Amino acid sequence: MDALKPFWHRKAILVLWCSLLFSAASIADIALVVRERQPMAEQLAKTIAQGLKIPSQLLTLGDKQVDWSSFDAIVLLGEPVLEAWQTPTDSPVVAVFVSRESAQRRSALLKSAIYVEPPLSRQITLSKILLGFDVRLGVLVSDAFAASAADEVAKVQREEFVNIYPLSDLNNLNRTLIELLADNQALVGVYDSELYSPGNIKNILITAYRQNRPLIGPSSAYIKAGSLASTYSDLDDVSKRLIEILSAGLNNKQWAKQDYNPYFQVRYNEQVGRSLNLSLPNVNDAVKALMKAEENRHELP
Repeated sequence: MDALKPFWHRKAILVLWCSLLFSAASIADIALVVRERQPMAEQLAKTIAQGLKIPSQLLTLGDKQVDWSSFDAIVLLGEPVLEAWQTPTDSPVVAVFVSRESAQRRSALLKSAIYVEPPLSRQITLSKILLGFDVRLGVLVSDAFAASAADEVAKVQREEFVNIYPLSDLNNLNRTLIELLADNQALVGVYDSELYSPGNIKNILITAYRQNRPLIGPSSAYIKAGSLASTYSDLDDVSKRLIEILSAGLNNKQWAKQDYNPYFQVRYNEQVGRSLNLSLPNVNDAVKALMKAEENRHELP
């Protein structure tokens, strides 16, 4: 039996070494943090790992004893995670599926972010592609969004055809909306959860369509409610942009500024289009036209 001791000793060391090697290999270089595990988050983690050739790990805010500083990068998924994140770490933090307002409020802790909403300038250009480039467009905004809306309008050509209607008091919503609809051929929605709340959207849509005026946006979530069209970024678009951001940041230490996603799709409500007697272009053609407009920083003639 004594003769077997060196053999078993060597075997134990080999098993321990293999165990440590496996544990080290299983530690992810990128952490994706969610409030709760979902198939979409799991798919994103898988796509990021494949795209970067770097292991990734899906974690929740409730996971204990995690050494967050051991990760090369941390990706926060969703506004609740961004708002709740309080962990000090030297690892670069990127946020996705978050609003521009939320990302800017917590910009001190972020290296980069991808906004969940489409930019207003893109929605305005979509409106012009669908309705005509000289059609007058009204943008209804709360006072808090008036300045950012003006910045976005300035990015499009023929901005004289786009009119912003600031709303200081939601009690004046109907009065301001009626004024907007009387002077413009369409309403372009802004990603403002208070103004375009579930309680307000029905009233906005009914009032608009009574005057034969379509609503564009504020996001694809409103298509089912009765919005005519919107741009949006799906999971593939988010994955593509996130891979670009992480690759440049980790390899070159060049972290992209937080911004809207340059990759996007277009969605229509075909029934609304028919009710308004509109002939809508192919969605792929609309995407190409929008991308060309953004590349050239002006709209197509």
